[in-house]
Amino acid sequence: MAEETPAANATPTMRGREVGAQIAGVFGTVFVWVNSGETLPVVRIPLVVIALCALAAIIVLSVRSYRSKGTGHSDVAGAGGGQGVRPPFGWGYWVVVAIEAIALFGGSRLLTAWGHPELGVAWVAFVVGTHFFALAPIFRLARFHVLGAIVTALGISGFVLWLVGATFAIALVSGVASGFALLAFGLGAFASHGAVRATGEPQF
Repeated sequence: MAEETPAANATPTMRGREVGAQIAGVFGTVFVWVNSGETLPVVRIPLVVIALCALAAIIVLSVRSYRSKGTGHSDVAGAGGGQGVRPPFGWGYWVVVAIEAIALFGGSRLLTAWGHPELGVAWVAFVVGTHFFALAPIFRLARFHVLGAIVTALGISGFVLWLVGATFAIALVSGVASGFALLAFGLGAFASHGAVRATGEPQF
């Protein structure tokens, strides 16, 4: 009985790890693609290619991970009476997404109405960063707190750059840098997953 509980608890964590990596990968790629638009082609093309390759790697690693754990998860669910598997996309997730969408749309519209559309990138990074704090308990990923802190800080940095008159750097700092932070987290999740498989314990 004592051996079933850790396994059951690890199952949703591992699933959350993969889904979280995919969310970070998609967000990160969009961030890089959109916010590198004003840079020279010689700079933008390598940035976008790297981002797309990172996203492709995250997808491939996710598929491989799902396939390799398919049998193991079925066994855990059977041993735990089906209680060890918790779908990550419950009502809590959708509440967070709804609040995020309202904040993104409403905040961006207000900034534009106030004559500061250039701050939209910083606002988006700030909202996306803070939403990871709310997702951390939902996906059982403590590392989301670290990711949230990094992206939120990059978003705030955009506002600081605006205050000092360096508006040209907002897209690169709050946009492109945030994108690569998200992609790095997505890839790093599978390095951590390797540690789980080696030690038998989830690494956050």
